[in-house]
Amino acid sequence: MIALGVVWTLTTFILISGQHPSPGQMDPIANPSSVVLVGNARFTVLTDRIVRMEWSSTKTFQDSPTWVIQVRNTPVPDYKVTQNDTHTTIQTSYLTLTYLTNSTYTFNSSNINMIVRFGDSQQVQWSAIPYEENTGNLLGTVRTLDGNKDQNLEMNCMLQTRSDLHCTYGVISRQGYALIDDTHRPFYDNNTQWAWLVPTTYEQSQGSICMIDNQYKRDCGYIGKQHFMGEISTGRISEHDCGQRGCCYSPTNANGVPLCYYSNVAQQDLYFFGHGHDYKSALREFTLISGPVPLPPRYIFGIFFSRYWAYADYQEKQIIREYVEHDVPLDILVTDMDWHLTFYKQANAGKKDQAGQSIGWTGFTFDPHLFPNASKFLQWCKQLGLTNTLNLHPASGIQPWEERYVEMAQAMSIDPTTQKYVPFNETDKKFSENWMKLVLGPFEQAGIDLWWLDWQQGEDWIDLPYVNPTFWLNYVFFTNPYHWQQNNLRPSLLHRWGGLGNHRYQVGFSGDVIPSWDTLTFQPYFTATASNVAYTFWSHDLGGHTESPAPELYLRWIQWGAFSPIFRTHCTKNVDNDRRIWTYPWAYYQTMKRFTKLRQLLVPYIYTAARRTYDTSLGIVLPMYYEHPDHDEAYTYLHQYFYGEHLLVSPITHPVNPATGMANWTIWFPPGRWINMFTGDFVEGPQVYQKAFTLSEMPVYAKAGSIIAMLPDRSPSLGQAKLIPSTLRFISFLGGNLNGSGSVYEDDGSTDGYIKEEHVYTYVNYQVTGTNNNNLAFTVKPGVGQFREFPEQRSYDLHFRHVFPATSVTVNGEQLQYVPYNDLLAPDLSHNSFTYDGSKLTLIVYIHSPQPTSKELSVLIQLSESVTHPLLINPVGFSGYIQRFTSAKALLDDQWGVQTVFQDDYPQLLFAASTGEVITHEPDQAVAHANAFYDWLVVGACVELGSGITGLAEDVKQQLLAQLMCP
Repeated sequence: MIALGVVWTLTTFILISGQHPSPGQMDPIANPSSVVLVGNARFTVLTDRIVRMEWSSTKTFQDSPTWVIQVRNTPVPDYKVTQNDTHTTIQTSYLTLTYLTNSTYTFNSSNINMIVRFGDSQQVQWSAIPYEENTGNLLGTVRTLDGNKDQNLEMNCMLQTRSDLHCTYGVISRQGYALIDDTHRPFYDNNTQWAWLVPTTYEQSQGSICMIDNQYKRDCGYIGKQHFMGEISTGRISEHDCGQRGCCYSPTNANGVPLCYYSNVAQQDLYFFGHGHDYKSALREFTLISGPVPLPPRYIFGIFFSRYWAYADYQEKQIIREYVEHDVPLDILVTDMDWHLTFYKQANAGKKDQAGQSIGWTGFTFDPHLFPNASKFLQWCKQLGLTNTLNLHPASGIQPWEERYVEMAQAMSIDPTTQKYVPFNETDKKFSENWMKLVLGPFEQAGIDLWWLDWQQGEDWIDLPYVNPTFWLNYVFFTNPYHWQQNNLRPSLLHRWGGLGNHRYQVGFSGDVIPSWDTLTFQPYFTATASNVAYTFWSHDLGGHTESPAPELYLRWIQWGAFSPIFRTHCTKNVDNDRRIWTYPWAYYQTMKRFTKLRQLLVPYIYTAARRTYDTSLGIVLPMYYEHPDHDEAYTYLHQYFYGEHLLVSPITHPVNPATGMANWTIWFPPGRWINMFTGDFVEGPQVYQKAFTLSEMPVYAKAGSIIAMLPDRSPSLGQAKLIPSTLRFISFLGGNLNGSGSVYEDDGSTDGYIKEEHVYTYVNYQVTGTNNNNLAFTVKPGVGQFREFPEQRSYDLHFRHVFPATSVTVNGEQLQYVPYNDLLAPDLSHNSFTYDGSKLTLIVYIHSPQPTSKELSVLIQLSESVTHPLLINPVGFSGYIQRFTSAKALLDDQWGVQTVFQDDYPQLLFAASTGEVITHEPDQAVAHANAFYDWLVVGACVELGSGITGLAEDVKQQLLAQLMCP
């Protein structure tokens, strides 16, 4: 065996991946016990379901870490090797590899095959037939959605002809196996301070070695042509790039399409994943060898504001004041590219800078007309708890007008008096080091926390095989040793996908899309599918980018954003294009505000899910087939997804029917009980379920028995996402389950302490006992783990959804006092108490005397009725029905002076609308009032609407009848 690499140290791996793996699990050189040498082939048994397969005519193999694979010294699984006169067989618990021992050709259908065993008795075979491993692949992701306006973006990489999209297949497949081709992928040197790209090209294969049958032609880069933006452009790879990869080029194949393929003696480096339908294990083992998905800083999961506009500092201050005035949360202020010197008038006249780019598109100097004292502005934002982000377009390098030009020119051995610009060359380590230290460093010291790399200048400026600027920029920024390590900060950035392995450099920016219902429909599917390559933190321009969305479309986009990985509104530079939700009509604004606030409240739940991603590689947004791989529906209902451990979400992405004011929607529910977290609708799976939802409703369902951690609803709400709360809210969705559980993960939110086990998990559970199933015991366990900032004491708001009132509540033996519910007054923080919200059938227990987090908290609740009472597990949830009746009352009120109707004609509807308030005032009569609501108030209201209201407009009548589900 000849190794091209060197012995790699722990420090080197840390700098490449940005993470600190456990000792003994970071070495890119495999354990010799896992290696089997057979003729010109080398096989490495990395796990019992992953085998590395290398072939080299010179027996020269790659041992350096590549952009994709960084760890090969994995625990050696049990396997056995047997040989006969012709073949070598390697067998693990799941795989059987058979190879023609003395083969003189690279892997093909005549010399290698792999049997994969999975499930009870299933098995499939891979025979190295070109492209067969792509059949059934569940796909991955692409670089960007720029210009996307529909659902037709091709995610199947064999059909995707654009080379700049870096289309990537997933590491999972419904057929049971997947393949990663790591041949000639870029690799790193052994610099322990900052590992760097090793520039490598390969001699193009020619002559007789390229004259092989189609059955042996393995793809080295498909070449096609397509019409894009009115131009004919090359597809995935050019003839030049094909040659640099050391591959064979054919101007045309049998279908008349050019082809780039490996010769029959070309080096190959393949990773075979044979996980059957155990997709979770496939993803976990992928990140075992490619590096974990880093945990982003906690603030990332809060609320972004961004708009492409020439804001001055006083205008941005005004926007922040508007957030406060409207009581809308905000965590991250993004200042788009006009923060720096721009020359739009000159650019509009066609002037270019020295780099040949449109002048002013790149910039590294605050425009003093807009930001006379940028440092003070950034610190003003920080005093409010906000995080600062700037947008970068770096392609033009450092032009002579930049504030740091002289220092940068001298560092790059350019005489500043010549006014020659400093070219942008990110693969030049000297340039990158100086750029990070001299140009970007001062911004970071002044208060910039996050860079948005809005790279838009093409893909051809690095003339090396497989090397693209998107991936390399992500690597350089994420591993920058002059910022993150020096300041003990957790890396993060906002940029596009650069190809397999890019999961190590979060967060994704999906680009500039055209607002449409089709665009919105595509995003949940696109986001969930990216989990198949562990790229789990896509951030989208909520509302689209290029134009103003209709209010209804923007509202649905905000709803999806609240249950997406990252909540970031954005739009392009246009006076009529704005994403401040209070600039939209009142009815839409109110619903958007509710979901925006909910997003910030959900940060503890989302952050816990993000930690799970680091530990297991399972994304926050996860396709249904990860949990239910044997259900066909999990592969067809691709618009819905799991959100964290407890929630099922299906964003509505088409407009309401004007006649009903509702959108008909179909959801597949997997096995189990599910409760709509807003309406209380109860669904038993598995089943395909259809329901009509109003504009204010969204299909978000919690598993019965789930306990979800949230922030308390407090004002002001600036910068709350990054804080470790002194009060936690736990919401229990019982759904008739007699027991349930949940957890919340916490760390300091900003450093790499989470990797060093500096964190705390808090586990909670409930159990229902008693002959009537009405004795509920809720427990908050002592925190497991530690970190310096974790509070020694904490308060709690406990919400128990869809239960009837309590007759008594004790906390650690203390009998609590009942207090009337008032959602506009903060509860008395000096006393513990309990209350009841009749409109949501929710018991609330306030524990505001600080409780030690090192000790168990015990809450005993005596409920007035069983948790399995039929009214509580109703397919038509009470709280949702009440909301519809209150909306119906408001709509009838709005007829006054238009086509006036009189309240005298619909007393039953009015009684029905006020039932929630009646229960709040008389909780001891909750069951009677709820029974009356379902038994006769609903029926009576429907009769009133059908025939009893004089003068009611027919369109209003039909809308109300539909929304109130009247027969």
